[in-house]
Amino acid sequence: MKESRTTILFQELEAVSKNDAAYQTFLDKHKDEKNFLSLYDFLTDYLAQNSDITTSEIILHSNLSSNYVYPILNGKREHPSKYKLIALCIGARMNLKETQRALSLAGCASLHPKIPADAGIIICINDGCHSVMEVEEFLLKNNVDSPFIY
Repeated sequence: MKESRTTILFQELEAVSKNDAAYQTFLDKHKDEKNFLSLYDFLTDYLAQNSDITTSEIILHSNLSSNYVYPILNGKREHPSKYKLIALCIGARMNLKETQRALSLAGCASLHPKIPADAGIIICINDGCHSVMEVEEFLLKNNVDSPFIY
C-alpha cells in the first residue's frame, strides 16, 4: 500500500473517458492506497509503520520540547511552523518525500532548493541525517544560517 503521486494520477485520468471501463479499473487499482486528510493521520500511520521510532527519540533528535511535539503527534496542533515540523520529521527519520508530505498536510511551504537553508536540509535528509544538530552543523559549516534556532 503506497501513496501515489498526484501528478501520476492526473496522467492516468487523462486516458480515461466518461464512457470507458478504464475508470473502474483506475478505482480498483488505487483502492488500497492511502489518502491522508490531516497531518495527524499521516503521522499516526507513519509511526505505526515505523514502530521502532519512539516519541522520546523524536524529541531528542528534533531538538524540540516535549510540550511542542506531543500536541502535534496527538493531533491538537494541526499547523506547526515549517521548520519545527521539519525538525520533527528529521527526528522521526523521515525521508524527503515523507517530509514534504507532512509539510503539505500541515499547510506549510515545502522545502525549496532555491532557498539556501532548505537546500542544505534537503541534502542532509537525502544523506540520512536523523538529528537536527547534524543538520545545523552542516549548515553552519557552509555559512548558512540555521532556521532551527528558535
